[in-house]
Amino acid sequence: MMMKRFFVMSLLAGVAVATLVPSAQAAISLDRTRVVFPGNEKSVSLTVRNQNPELPYLAQGWLEDAHGTKLEGNSAFTVLPPVQRVEPKGQTQVKIQATPGANMLPQDRESLFFFNLREIPPKSDKSNVLQIALQTRIKMFYRPAALAEAAAKQQATPYQEQLTLSKQGDPIYRQQPNAVFCDVDWCQRPGKKAKW
Repeated sequence: MMMKRFFVMSLLAGVAVATLVPSAQAAISLDRTRVVFPGNEKSVSLTVRNQNPELPYLAQGWLEDAHGTKLEGNSAFTVLPPVQRVEPKGQTQVKIQATPGANMLPQDRESLFFFNLREIPPKSDKSNVLQIALQTRIKMFYRPAALAEAAAKQQATPYQEQLTLSKQGDPIYRQQPNAVFCDVDWCQRPGKKAKW
C-alpha cells in the first residue's frame, strides 16, 4: 500500500512540475516545409522569420547531402548568407545558390539534399540561464531541367498515381517507377487505413 501511494504521489508531482516548465518554441521559422530547386534556375530564395517580438536572433543556414554530410568546398550548392541577423518580428531572405558543381548531379532523376537553419539566441544578461538553439531541417530536391519539362508535359498521369504499394508481411513497401521523389503520408484501401 505504501509503495502504491509513493508511486501516485511521484506521478502527481511529475505532472505538476511538467505543467510549470515552459515549453520550447522556435523563434526562427521558414516559409515552407520543402524546397524544389529547378535545374534551369540559378538560385532559390526562402523567407526566414523571427517570431520573437523582443529579441533579435542569428540564423545560420547550410546544406547536407542525402546522407547528412555537410556540403563544403566544390559542392553543388551554397547558402548565402551563411549567417545573418533577423530583427524582432522581422523577416529576411536566405538564398540557395547553384554552383558549377550542380552540373555534375544526375540529370535523369531528382537528387535529395537537406537544408538546415539554426537559430542562435542572443546572450542573456541574466546569470545561470540555459539557452537552447533550435534547428529546422527540411528536404531540398534538385529537379533537373529536362525532368521538369517532362513533368509539365506529363500532366495526364501525375507522379503520385504511378506509385505502386505492396504488402510484404506487416510493412507496406512502395515502388516508384519515375525519377521524382513522392512522399506518402497515408494510404487507404476500401474500408481500411494502411499501417506504416
